[in-house]
Amino acid sequence: SWPRDIDVGLKRELDAKLGYKVLWHYMDTKNHPDKEFKRKSGAMARRAIDAFKPNLIIAIDDDAQAYAAMDFARDPHVAIVFAGINGSVEPYGYHKAGNVTGIYERKPMQDLRRALLEMRRANGSKLGRRIMQIGDRSDSVRIDMKEIGAFDWAPFHISNSPQVDTFEEWKRMVMASKEKADLILLSNYHNIFENAAKKKLVPPAEVMEWTEENSPLPVVGIGGFMVEDGGMFAVAASGFEQGAVAARMAIQVIEHGMAPISIPHAMPRQFLVYMRRQLLDKRGITLPPLYEAFARASNNYYD
Repeated sequence: SWPRDIDVGLKRELDAKLGYKVLWHYMDTKNHPDKEFKRKSGAMARRAIDAFKPNLIIAIDDDAQAYAAMDFARDPHVAIVFAGINGSVEPYGYHKAGNVTGIYERKPMQDLRRALLEMRRANGSKLGRRIMQIGDRSDSVRIDMKEIGAFDWAPFHISNSPQVDTFEEWKRMVMASKEKADLILLSNYHNIFENAAKKKLVPPAEVMEWTEENSPLPVVGIGGFMVEDGGMFAVAASGFEQGAVAARMAIQVIEHGMAPISIPHAMPRQFLVYMRRQLLDKRGITLPPLYEAFARASNNYYD
């Protein structure tokens, strides 16, 4: 759902530009998290760039920077617009490159915290203060957990932050969560393997279905895919914004001759609400009607 929404944002801005020739290239590293696949996928992306000889590269998410786009930083013949970078641009050398600008991805933790406060006001002490964040061992989760752990969740607090490799580990953590927390927060679970051999990933929807059926605690997410996979509630960054802002920056460079370095890096300003009414009712959780209206307006409400 994340690249889908980013594509919609990009196309909203670029489809009207009839003079543009756009090559879309997907690396698929979320479905193949091992380093060797990423290395080969990056090599294929760089070959595609070399063959296409673009004036500008729009690179989405950290893997696209690390395995492909960063090789073109400081290249005088091509500009780079990034989107979806979770941490800093420094690992990619963009902070020293005059041909790069873009928009960061940041998890809307302030907005999720507000939603949790609304849940607590509406449901009283039934919703406790201890939050356990559970995730896989992907690089994106590692970055997310650092960001989530540094945020001030008061009056809530992060009580535990396990990362797991296998579905069995995931199940154990979820089942034992009530001893350590009052609420589970999910960032990403798309890299959960069937077993310790780490040969095959468990379908995310299967992970989410099992979690909702068996978790002793309410489960919320900070990625919209969590609700699309069958989860209860999430407040997420907007892929539409990431794509649209990156496309507008690209247009400034191509049509208006602006140097990328003259366009300030952007921080996200939008977020989206996702909810599944049946599961909220199952947990006895209510929210102000505004949240349902927001989720319905963005087609992220599920009965």
